[in-house]
Amino acid sequence: MRNLSVVVLVLALAGPAFADATADAKKHDEAFSKACTAGDVKAVVELYTDDAFVIWPGAGEEAKGKAAIEKLAKNLCDPKLASKTVLKDDIGVQLDPSHIAIFGHWEVTQNGLDGEPATSQIRTSEVIVKTADGWRYVMDHASIGAPPAEPAK
Repeated sequence: MRNLSVVVLVLALAGPAFADATADAKKHDEAFSKACTAGDVKAVVELYTDDAFVIWPGAGEEAKGKAAIEKLAKNLCDPKLASKTVLKDDIGVQLDPSHIAIFGHWEVTQNGLDGEPATSQIRTSEVIVKTADGWRYVMDHASIGAPPAEPAK
């Protein structure tokens, strides 16, 4: 009985620390969406740790560290492309008190080479870490899903 009481007490105390993972994840990703859509590359880069890793959908779109991430963000968030990033859904999974894994879906619309807007459905797997300055991405991986297969005839 004593062991059960200890387990219940530990879970009760841990609950508040783990309760808002999805809310924290959503708030952080929405900050990215707002900054990128506004073309505010500096605000985008501030959402990452100094040694963060990024893998985005385009060929060669990999970076480590803020300077390299800034180069990618300049392309993604370029006001000339009329980029619009919309967070569709997020699920945050608390890994420990200072790390959250995020699984999300985004819709990104940008002007293509022909000047016409094109929309992509993006899936993300991210990890954010709690720092003295708030939550920051330590790993940001985004991909574009393959279109569904044509039904067999």
